[in-house]
Amino acid sequence: MTPDDSSSPPPRRHRSRWLRWLGLARTRPIGLAVLAVAVLGLSLIDMRVQRDRRNELFDLYQHLLPRQRLNDGVIVVAIDDASLSVMGQWPWPRSKLAEIVDRIAAQHPAAIVIDAIFPEADRLSPRQQGALLLKSGFGDVARIIDALPDYDQQLAASIRRAPVILGVGALAEDAGLPKEIAYGTPILQSGADPAPFLPRYPAALRSIEVIDAAATGHGVLPSASEDGVVRQIDSLANLGGALLPSLPVETLRLVAGETALQVKADSGGIESLRIGERTIPTDRDGAWWLHFSDAQERPHLSVAELMQGNAPAEVLAGRIALIGYTALGLQDVVVTPLGRMPGVDVIAEAMDNAIDGRLLSRPRWARWAEGGLLAALSLLIVLVVPWLRPLGAAGVVLLSLAVSFGGGLLLFRQYGLLIDVANPAIGAILVFAVMLAMTLSETRAQRGRLRQALNDSHVAQARMEGELDAARRIQMGMLPEPGQVLGQEARVEVAARMLPARSVGGDLYDFFLLDESRLFIVVGDVSGKGLPASLFMALSKALTKGAALRSEADPGRALRDADAAIAEENPELLFVTVLAAVLDLNSGRFDWCSAGHEPPWLLPASGAAPHRLHTTGGPPLCVVDHFDYRSETLQLSPGDALCLLTDGIGDAQNLSGAFYGQQRIAACLSKPGLGESARYIVETLLSDTLAFSEGAEQADDLTILALRWHGATAQAPQTMEAKAARM
Repeated sequence: MTPDDSSSPPPRRHRSRWLRWLGLARTRPIGLAVLAVAVLGLSLIDMRVQRDRRNELFDLYQHLLPRQRLNDGVIVVAIDDASLSVMGQWPWPRSKLAEIVDRIAAQHPAAIVIDAIFPEADRLSPRQQGALLLKSGFGDVARIIDALPDYDQQLAASIRRAPVILGVGALAEDAGLPKEIAYGTPILQSGADPAPFLPRYPAALRSIEVIDAAATGHGVLPSASEDGVVRQIDSLANLGGALLPSLPVETLRLVAGETALQVKADSGGIESLRIGERTIPTDRDGAWWLHFSDAQERPHLSVAELMQGNAPAEVLAGRIALIGYTALGLQDVVVTPLGRMPGVDVIAEAMDNAIDGRLLSRPRWARWAEGGLLAALSLLIVLVVPWLRPLGAAGVVLLSLAVSFGGGLLLFRQYGLLIDVANPAIGAILVFAVMLAMTLSETRAQRGRLRQALNDSHVAQARMEGELDAARRIQMGMLPEPGQVLGQEARVEVAARMLPARSVGGDLYDFFLLDESRLFIVVGDVSGKGLPASLFMALSKALTKGAALRSEADPGRALRDADAAIAEENPELLFVTVLAAVLDLNSGRFDWCSAGHEPPWLLPASGAAPHRLHTTGGPPLCVVDHFDYRSETLQLSPGDALCLLTDGIGDAQNLSGAFYGQQRIAACLSKPGLGESARYIVETLLSDTLAFSEGAEQADDLTILALRWHGATAQAPQTMEAKAARM
């Protein structure tokens, strides 16, 4: 029995005084140390895992509060599925693109932006076809075709007649392309040089010269982010040493009629980008955070409608017309905080952000504010946890985290500020966990000391419990481990478990090798329970093993000798049921003899139903003097398994008084695949028995031993015991 836990606790006044002392003297210094480490880590280190949690929080902000559209100043002229259906598969001849540009220009848009690059000459152009025919020897035909218009020249002429901005691709690797850019946007610097802080690309991918030179402006197309989600775009990029604005920035500059961009920077990086009256806050590397709106609300005009004359009159007048792909087959799809959308919509979103004046920013002081938030949350936890019960402390922490999240969401909604409350929350939870663990640990330790002071009268009882526990450990230590007995033996697998009804029990099992090819197994059940039964169990086990070693592998002879030896040392007239057996590891012959014990269960490898073996047997040992126990024989097939039990399994009762019984044993042993592992047999049957009797007092010891013969040459899977034996 354990010491009485129902003893009256110390008065609440004294307990509270002790807990206050514990909280102040022990847990708070540790909590403050964890707080300092967490604040320093959040303020000085920015790991990928921190950035991921921060970005996930900012994505949640956008999910909860998407941008409300205030204007339709940007319209996407979409090369969509309907356009491909009407005008043919992509790519179209550039003469057709020239016609599209002319149709748009006729409505006098503020600007035409082409989200595309034309790095090669149009292969559908007559000039290109004529060159191919000339190489093939069709000179006359080639000269006729060569006299036809050049589609690239046509597109260039259309671009030259309209305010068109073309995209430029930034390449992370030098692909042998020209590094110098002949054009650029004038940049007025305020403070430090922004170039060292901008993303640097060694080369640029541009349209062919005739088209590229015709454009009014050029801007860098957006590139992929670290985790594949587009949350920011570069406002400026360093292309081979030349600074070039992004496509949205260059478009806004030209529409505003500005001759130059103004960039504000200092020693810490870039602060903002100014386009006329608009100021765009940026990160230190010039990255511009975007606030996305619902993609379904964005105005799109299909190229098919435009070319068929079905578009509303003057629908493009005064607006920024952004030509780009939205057809699924063209694969220009990116992932944003609000889901997947065409890449051209991201460029439109950026320009809408600036036009609406809805600009997100992550100010430099955000990291320090987040460190301060972590410090405040953690200090609250350090001060509160030792004074409250765990549920109350957890409630305070959850409330503070909810307030922090609400504050971050409010700053996002009202001011467009991106303040990370996720990482401070994680740090605060870490401090809370440490504080709670320390407080609970100290509280338990102190209560244990107080309880010990009240339980002095139970010292003798506690000593007896200790002695019984030591006896249990000794008893359990007498039981063999398969890995220690069998080592690397592959011909047989053995597993066993014994669960005493009290601290010590009267069940026994043993197995050991008589020689290289014969394994002796014994399972027994002493009458009675508790300490007397455990002592008689130890005596019976030792004398049975001695008899087995002298038995010449005959279980019947082993039981006859053990019966005589045990009877001489049995003044209390106890008795024991025993099942002894010898397994020939080479042939699979199983010789066994039962002295009043439960017969074994056979689990055939053939898949037949498990069944109990029939036995003539004999009485328990020490019941009938000089009984002539005789062995019986069973031939196992490779893969057959045997399960040896004590009667505690079948006699286990549930709360209603029903017995587990032989039918439930048979049903449990019939589960598919059970016979493939001796350990699985033992654990499954024991778990099923305990589940059946859950809540009821265990009336008898429970013992299960299972073995599976793999055959003389088969390789059995290694058991955990065998692995442990090698370590």
